[in-house]
Amino acid sequence: MVTITISGADKSGALARIAAFLIRKGYLLKGQQLVDSGSGAKLVKITIDVGHLDKAKFAAEIKSLSPEYSVVAVDGAQSGPVPSVKQIAEKFPEIAALVVAYGESLAADVRERELVEAGRKIGAFQYEKEWSFGSPLKMPIALRRTLVPALEGISRVEATDTEVRFPDSPLCTGKLAYCGFLGGFMQGFLDAGPLTAGTTVGRVSCKTQGGSHCGFKIEYDL
Repeated sequence: MVTITISGADKSGALARIAAFLIRKGYLLKGQQLVDSGSGAKLVKITIDVGHLDKAKFAAEIKSLSPEYSVVAVDGAQSGPVPSVKQIAEKFPEIAALVVAYGESLAADVRERELVEAGRKIGAFQYEKEWSFGSPLKMPIALRRTLVPALEGISRVEATDTEVRFPDSPLCTGKLAYCGFLGGFMQGFLDAGPLTAGTTVGRVSCKTQGGSHCGFKIEYDL
């Protein structure tokens, strides 16, 4: 069994059109549903009875139906189960391998966006769960006393008052980057704090773009 997740197919008639296409191609449909993505958009999930699927070819075929359609994930026998955002959050901080598996399941054109959104949700959850007690902290004290300790469970961290660096992040191998998750985590974590919600996190360096490390700039008003 393989479950395909498709974005841009939430308009009236789209699900029926895709299902008809799959039937014509000889696939045996086992289920179909409309679900919410981490970013709030509607996604179509269709399960077909097949042992192996050429993801690149299949994605191109779906795109040929409409330029709005995009295969964002393929979960099935050929690649193993894909962890959900909830499952990643439950395993925090030992999540690097899960984040990579989640990122690998996403199509290239949506991978960064969905990783950032997953990180944002988990960062906010971790702040509320572990760091929201006591008196709220302002920047940059909050960065040193709460954000950096939270990140250290995921990766080695080097930080100043205005930058956070990951010298050897397991989420950036130099070939594929999953470090957008870290940026999302920091943004979600800081957004959840009552005195750090105005902070902006932006990536300034990445190994996949020739950088020596993954780095993020932290901007805030004192």
